Amino acid sequence: MSKASELKAKIKGWRNDAADLSYEEALQALDLLLADLQNDAVPLAELQQRVLHGEVYLDHCESLLKTVENTVVTLDPDSLKPTDVS
Repeated sequence: MSKASELKAKIKGWRNDAADLSYEEALQALDLLLADLQNDAVPLAELQQRVLHGEVYLDHCESLLKTVENTVVTLDPDSLKPTDVS
């Protein structure tokens, strides 16, 4: 298996794992990864993988936020009931 296909498989696994996380859990995982990246102890060989792993958590957080935003945007401001978006 080539390095590129190994990396794709890892990213797919990270996405599957992230899909089960709440926003708070994904944000905490992202914070931990960022703390690792800020620590100079991360070997250069692992740097790219950690950055990509962080991007997976970030994408998941953004997706969850977008879902909430879409729900809030469709609420009637007076009644806070869903508006007819059709």
